[in-house]
Amino acid sequence: MRRHWTTFLAATVALWLLAHSVAFFSHEFAHTFTAHFLGWKMDPFDLDWGSPTPINVVLHQDIDENVDYRPMFASGHATHAGIIALAGSALGNLGASLFVGLALFAIARQRKSVVLGCFAYWLVALCVGNLVSYVPLRVFAMHADMHTVEAGFGWAPGQVLLFVGVPYLVALLWFYARFQPATLAWLFPTHVARRYAMLLLTAITVFGFFCLGGLAGYGDTSHQLSVAFMVVLAPLSLLVGLWLDRRTVGRGG
Repeated sequence: MRRHWTTFLAATVALWLLAHSVAFFSHEFAHTFTAHFLGWKMDPFDLDWGSPTPINVVLHQDIDENVDYRPMFASGHATHAGIIALAGSALGNLGASLFVGLALFAIARQRKSVVLGCFAYWLVALCVGNLVSYVPLRVFAMHADMHTVEAGFGWAPGQVLLFVGVPYLVALLWFYARFQPATLAWLFPTHVARRYAMLLLTAITVFGFFCLGGLAGYGDTSHQLSVAFMVVLAPLSLLVGLWLDRRTVGRGG
């Protein structure tokens, strides 16, 4: 039993890290390829790779899209800046990597592959967590992507919450209400403890890991929202997950 749990936890960490890399680079390359398509970046693969530290290699904390937005604003192409800044989360996470995650999960079910299914699950969860980290957590910041979106489109933070936040909220609710319970019931139909472990790790990921970035560097509002999400929404999402798990498994998935 101990060996089985060690294997499960080791595989979960490895799949989480792999899914994080896919979601992260989907986000960054959505910025760069959009900038390239609009004529503002010659090489879409030219990222700022940061320093070769272990934390950067594993979690990519120092890597960014390496897009210069200043010429866009200076030349009257502010809308292009807004599109490129929004592309990371909207096209990279809500679009490309979420679609890939769902497609891989469909393949996993067809092939009855639990490993591929777990990878697909984490890819979808990390995409949703990434959306949360941008809207609403960074909407009130005075720099970075969401501030560039506001400056590019001439939007106030409230408009970002409406135009961008609503579809992101729908994705979040869909994940917790539909995808998470059904997926975990299929992955581990007879392993209650493993489903509960996945629920706990998911809550820590979406409302813990992705809220850490908002604690410093993005202003007081971002800090307060991040703390509230970690203290309130993380345990609440776990409780909701446990309740939906019982309902889903009780009626056979």
